[in-house]
Order: sequence, then structure tokens, then C-alpha cells
Amino acid sequence: MLRTGAAAALAIGGAIAFKTLSTPAKTTQFYSPSQVGAKIEESNASAAEYDFIIIGGGTASLVLANRLTADGKHTVLVLEAGQSGLLVNESVIPTAFSKLQRTRHDWTYETTPQISLNNRKLPWTRTKLLGGCSSGNALMFHLGAPEDYDRWAELQGGESDAEGWTYKSMKKYFTRFEKFVPHPQVPLEDIAERGTNGFMETGYFGYFTPIGKAFIEACDKVGISPVEDVNTSKGTMGVTRTATYIDSKGRRMSTERAYLTPAVLARPNLKVAVGAQVLKIRFDHSAEQPRAIGVEFAQNKGGPVFFARAKREVILSAGAVNTPQILLLSGIGNAKQLADHNIELVKDLPGVGQHLMDHATTNICYALRPGITTAKRVLKPKTLVDGLMLASAVIQYKLFATGPLTMHSQDCMAFTRVGDGPIGTKVLGRPDMDTIAADSTSGKGAPDVEVVVSSLAWRDHGHKDFDVGNAMSITPICLRPTSIGEITLRSNDPWDKPLIDPRYYTTRRDIETAIRGIRLADVFARTEPLASMIVFDDTAHPLLDHGLNTKSDAQVEDLIRERTETLYHPTSTARMAPLKDGGVVDTSLRVYGVGGLRIVDASVMPEIVSGHTTGPTIAIAEKASDLILRLSNA
Repeated sequence: MLRTGAAAALAIGGAIAFKTLSTPAKTTQFYSPSQVGAKIEESNASAAEYDFIIIGGGTASLVLANRLTADGKHTVLVLEAGQSGLLVNESVIPTAFSKLQRTRHDWTYETTPQISLNNRKLPWTRTKLLGGCSSGNALMFHLGAPEDYDRWAELQGGESDAEGWTYKSMKKYFTRFEKFVPHPQVPLEDIAERGTNGFMETGYFGYFTPIGKAFIEACDKVGISPVEDVNTSKGTMGVTRTATYIDSKGRRMSTERAYLTPAVLARPNLKVAVGAQVLKIRFDHSAEQPRAIGVEFAQNKGGPVFFARAKREVILSAGAVNTPQILLLSGIGNAKQLADHNIELVKDLPGVGQHLMDHATTNICYALRPGITTAKRVLKPKTLVDGLMLASAVIQYKLFATGPLTMHSQDCMAFTRVGDGPIGTKVLGRPDMDTIAADSTSGKGAPDVEVVVSSLAWRDHGHKDFDVGNAMSITPICLRPTSIGEITLRSNDPWDKPLIDPRYYTTRRDIETAIRGIRLADVFARTEPLASMIVFDDTAHPLLDHGLNTKSDAQVEDLIRERTETLYHPTSTARMAPLKDGGVVDTSLRVYGVGGLRIVDASVMPEIVSGHTTGPTIAIAEKASDLILRLSNA
């Protein structure tokens, strides 16, 4: 507890200042559901019409909204269930993002009991704001490995335009969306592969701690070389300071801030409705193939239902959870599942909601020596000194847009292979993983594990008290899971949450990869200069992992099953793949067998990328805008 009234006053004052740090001016440029659609009982006579209706206002959606309205030729309606993220300080201020979780700005999903994780139900945050998860994630700019995209193209089985999804072809979309802003403390020798004219600011404006610097040096000594940029055609292997979606003013760079500027919102051919939850897509069955013609939506359960008509396309961009749910509610999916819920079949597509992939993670925690500054000391003060640090951080952010409030939780990212190669076989002393199961990576130059370091330590995404005064964490992430899950309906009520079953760690390869990742994290912790920052004395503390090096593989596996959480990277639930392989969309992202319906979000990824999903999702949307405009302007 704080030891003096003065310290308490500092902490309270800091918290009040935090709440008013960057409150933006309110805007009147958004619409309500009643302003953009007609009541369902009146819709046949008076339905509002748009060329394109975009379902969801998330990461990909706002890219499309910007690009499709730029030439003034097409009218676009965006339907978003949440509100503007720019009106929410917890979204704007980088270090505050976890405060969005389990609030009204979160869909508050959870998984079904995970049989391989001691039957635990895991919270699954999906941000319910314009910008989607780009408005509530950990702001880490990463594009995956080049081999990931070549693998996407390969999985199309020779279908037309498959080559358009290779890394070489996708590269122009990575640079199109990016506006790299140099940082004086992080000079990059080569910025030739960085985009400089895009809408999304990237750079190194996040707070960087001494722990991050020590981690890079420790990785180097272990055999993972420092690289200045893991987002180039050279590949993503190595350790580096994390590049971020934080702008030079210290604010989150969401796709709302980047693509939905006041000037874009003022376009007469664009309407963005907030508080508009989509219930289903409506179809015309007069031709041989059903065609999407509009969308039903409402502001709340039991309230009036509205309808808007799409003249060209309905574009489903609601994310890897809500996109399959809306498809199923609309009659597109596995015929048996739809029949079980008394939903009229529009198109039998068994792949809808299947092939769910996600990155699982298990954080490893260590106590730090006195005097080492961590984020928790600043953000959750317990002493007079901590209170002073918080007050100082608030002032620093207010005046200079720098300091601890620009921290995004993960200082550095290291990418390597633990299944084979020198790290797996020599540093960890384990056999080549191919003796256990087939290689799941997208290529021999791509990683199977990412390890990140933070000056925070936590359980349950920070929602359970972590009663250790000064601690840090090292977190391994299994990048190429072979455990595949699904999303299905709970009922035919669109207000019911879907059933989410990732089936984490249901394959031996995934468990072995996780064990190796944890062993590697502990090797880093015991390597200088990081080792000198950690106090390894208390090996019995239930929240600390100081005795990890003495545990058997079976004990580490128990730890994994007890502690694993999601990294919030769900993908592939309406994947781009041949129909015979369970695909839902073709290489132009059009839904098989349904006219006027396209999907543009992380659900179309054929497989999850070897890293973070925001950048790839934005690039998919940039490519999709080209595909749509090419057809519309033909």
C-alpha cells in the first residue's frame, strides 16, 4: 500500500490526469441505425440504397471505406456495433489498452472449456470500437514471414490469380499502407523497404526500457542475432526492438485514426453508422445463384430492426469471430448445423467457422532487483517514489507525448526456430522436431516461435492481481499451431455469443514447441546482462518462475496447461482456399456460390501468419480494394 497521504494524493491526481490526458473533441459525423436504413416493416418501399455495405467497422473495414469512396463514384455504408475509438482514452493512450478489456468496448467473448488446458474457459477480447482490434491491441507492427504469403498462394492449388497472394505481389500493399516515421534514437540504415506515403504511421515512438536492451544482448549471446528490421524481404528471423503503431504524438495509430479522418468522414458518398449490430444478410433467390442484396441491423435487442440495400456488394468485414457467425445466421455454412438451429439454408459451405487458428502464449515471470524501473511501478504505484513516477509520467506525456504512458507492453521481439537448427538442437539440446511431427512452418527460413519481453508481469491478461513489487516477463508464442479449432452458433439468436473452440494444444507438436519456447525463455533470463537484473532467490513463489530450470518436461507441460492464454490473433474461419479443401472464398475473396458477397478480414487468411496479424489484415484490405474497384470500374 502507499505509505503516505502525499503518495496517495499523487496517485489519485495522476489517475485523474490520465483520464483527461487526450480527450478528443466529439464529432457529429457518425450516423445512428435509423439514419441509414429503413425499418424492416417499411423496407420494401423505402430502403436506403448504397453501392457497397461493409459489415463491421474494424481493422480492414475502414481501409475499404476510405479506398472505395476516394474517387466519389461509389456510395458506401459502414455498419459498426461499437463507437469511435478516438473518443476513448484507453484506446488512444498506448499503455492503457488493457483497460478496454471486459468493458462495453469489448465483445467479451470466451472460449468453450479447453480440454487440453484443464478445461479452462479463456477470455477472448475482441475490441468493439471503430478500428476493431487495431483500436485495442498491443500496437506491435509486424508483417509475418515472407514465406507465409508464398504458402498462401501455394494453398490455392493453382487457382486463377493465386500468384497475387505471394510475398512479392503483396509487398506493394505493405508499403502502400505504411508511413514509416524515423526516430532519432533508432536510426535504420536501410529504409528502402519501408513505406513512407501511407496512412498508418509506424516507427519506434513506444517507451523502451533497459530490460529491452538487456534482452537483445542476451539473445545475441544465445545465438539469435540482432537485426534492425524484421519486416523486409530478408525475412523475420532475429531479435529487434519492436516497431509500433504509435504516432509521433504518442497516440495509438488505429485504422480509424489513419483511414477515417474528418476529411474522409465528410465525403458525401460515405456514411458510417455506430451502434449498429448486424443481424443477418438478406438474399435474392430469383436467379440460379443466390445474391446478397442487403443487411438487417439493430441498435439493441428488442429494438427496431432496420434494412439497407446493397446495389453492388455486401462486404463482410467483421473479423474472425463475427464474420463466420453472421454467415451462419444468414444461412451460409454447414447445412446440418443450420438445420439444427432452424436456419433456412442459402448455401451449403461446410468450411464456414472451421479451421480456426490462433497464437497461444504462456508468460514466464521473474522478480527484478531493486532500483530497476518497471511499468507496474509507474502505472500501479505502491510507494511515494512510485507515485512521483506516475505524476512525472503524466506530465511527460501531456507535454512531450513520450515516456511510460507510450509503452505498449512488449519492448522486443525475437523470432527463431526451436524445432530444428542450432537453437533447437544445440542450445536446447533436443532432437529435430521432424522426428516427432512434420514441420508446420511456412518454410525453412521462417520461425516457429516468437519470444517477447516486457517490463510487466501478469496473469489473466493483467486482470488478476500480480502481487510482486518489481517483476518482468518473457513470453514465448507458438507461431505455427497444428491445433485447429472452430466457431459455431450457440443458437439462431444473433444477440447470443457464438461458441469459440480453439482446441489449444491438442497436438503433440504444439505442446513440444511450447515446452521448447519456455525453455528458451528461461535461457534468455539466465544469460547476461539480463541475468544480473533478476533475483533468482525465491524458487517457490507461486507467481514466479525462478525454479524453471529444475522442472521436468512433464512439469513444464503442466504449467502450460494451467497458464496458457490467447494472444488475440484468431484467423482463417472463412479461409481463402479451394472449395474442395474447405475454402469459403476464392482468390478474389468472393464467397463461393453466392453473388454480391465478399469477405475482407483476418478470417480469409489460408493459414495464420508467423507473427502479428494487424499488418497483414490491413494489406489484405488494401489488395481487396484494388480487386473491388477493378471490377466496379470495368
